[in-house]
Amino acid sequence: MNDKQEHNIITQDIQQLESTLRGLWEQTNHAVEMIQTLRENNRSLKKNVDELEAKIEALQAKLNQREEEKHVMQQQLREIKSNGLGLLDQSAKAELRKQIISLIDRINSHL
Repeated sequence: MNDKQEHNIITQDIQQLESTLRGLWEQTNHAVEMIQTLRENNRSLKKNVDELEAKIEALQAKLNQREEEKHVMQQQLREIKSNGLGLLDQSAKAELRKQIISLIDRINSHL
């Protein structure tokens, strides 16, 4: 092998190495861009998770409050039913009074 052939082979090897390094550099840059994008997406998703967790906590607190209100109302309803109150509205009570008075009047008229 003469010097010219040896020089051509070395030149070709260098060009192949440069081409390979260029390709590796491009792949590395692409990987860096993807990593940056994934990190941004991850930060965004973490923020969304934090917001959703806060909403869940707020809704859970509201649900607990409503459950407590429901329990209080059920207790009040039980008390009303045990006292016999609240079964009739005002107009029904007035109508019942009229009927009772009418009955008493008819009973008195027969006595």
